[in-house]
Amino acid sequence: MAKVDRDAQLLSIGGLAAASGLSPKALRLYAESGLLPPRRIDPFTGYRSYGADQVRRAQLIASLRGLGMGLARIQVLCDLEAAAAVSELRSWWRQEEADAFSRGAAVDDLVRDLGERPQEDTTMTASTADHPTASLQVATAAERGPVRTAQQDAVATRELPGGAVLLALADGFGTDDDLSARVLSAFVDAVGGGGAAGQDPSADPLAALEAAWSAAEALVPADGPDGATLTAALLHAGRLHVAHIGDTRVTLVRGTRIEAVTQDHTRLRSLVAAGRIAPEEVAAHPDRAVLNRALAAGAPTAPDLLIRRLEPGDLVLLSSDGLHAVVDPSALADALTAPAADVDQLADDLVALALEAGGPDNVAVALARI
Repeated sequence: MAKVDRDAQLLSIGGLAAASGLSPKALRLYAESGLLPPRRIDPFTGYRSYGADQVRRAQLIASLRGLGMGLARIQVLCDLEAAAAVSELRSWWRQEEADAFSRGAAVDDLVRDLGERPQEDTTMTASTADHPTASLQVATAAERGPVRTAQQDAVATRELPGGAVLLALADGFGTDDDLSARVLSAFVDAVGGGGAAGQDPSADPLAALEAAWSAAEALVPADGPDGATLTAALLHAGRLHVAHIGDTRVTLVRGTRIEAVTQDHTRLRSLVAAGRIAPEEVAAHPDRAVLNRALAAGAPTAPDLLIRRLEPGDLVLLSSDGLHAVVDPSALADALTAPAADVDQLADDLVALALEAGGPDNVAVALARI
C-alpha cells in the first residue's frame, strides 16, 4: 500500500479555522500548549501550516474543552486509541460528578451556616429607602430586525402595589413564535396578582418572583425544541430583585461603573467564569450559544434569585442577546454611561445600535432610571 503523505495537503491557520469552526486565537492557544502543533512553520515568515488530518483533532480538542476538561488531560486522551479514549473520558466524567456531589454537600453546609448568622441591618438611608413609582423613569423598545421572520422577544413593565415596579423580558427559541409572549404574560400576571402564594410583591419581592415562577414553568412544552429565557427585575425600596434564567441579561449602571448582575446560563460561559477555559476559546466555539438552563423541555428551569442595592441615578437595563451579543461592548458601554438622557430615547438608541450592527436577531430592552 502506498504511504499517505500527510503534508501533501497543508492548511494555513485561517484554513484550519474555517475547516474546524474554531477561531485562530483558539488554535494558537492549542499550539502553544502542545496539543495541536503546526505541521510546518516557515522559518522566514513564521506562518503556520497544518495538515488536513489535523482538522478532526482540533474539533475533538474543542469539544473536550467545551466540557471543561483540562489541557493536560486532553493531551492524554487525544493520544489514546478509540476504546482507551472512551474509557479515559468516562473516568474523567465520573470524577467530575463526584466533585459536583461533594461541592453540593459543602454548599448545603454553608447555606445552613449563613442561615444561622445574624442578618445584616436592612435599615436604609432616606436616599434609598423610598423610591415611589413616580421617581422611576421606565421605557421599553423591541424590534424584529431585518433578518428574522418573526418576533420572539417579548418585553413588559408593570406598576405593582406598594410602589414596586416590575420589568420583565423573555426571548423565545424554536418554532413557537408566541411562546415567549405567553410565558411573559403569565409570569407578569402572577407577580401582579401575588403569585401562587397570593403574597404582596412589595412585602417580600424575591419571594413574590419565586412564587410567580411556577406560572412560567407551567407553559414549558413537554417535549420538542421550543422554549424561552425569562429575566425579571422588581425594583422596590432601594433594592433590585432579580429572577433570571437563560441568556437575557440584567445590567446595573452606576455612573461610569457597569455591573453584569446576571450570568448567561450557557455551559461555556460557566466554564470561563470558573477559569476552566479561556475566553478566546469561546469566540468561535460551535456550542458558544447553547443554553444549559432555560424554560424548555428537559432543561433545569429554576431561576437565579439575586438582590442588589440601588442608588439615585442608577440605570437598570434588561436586554435580549439581540443587543449584547451583537453590539461592540465598548459602544454599548458608551451609550449606557453617557450623561443622563431620557430613557425612552436611550431605549430607541440601544435598539438602533443593534440594527446598525447587522440586526441578525430580534432585540428587546427594558430600562429604569432611579
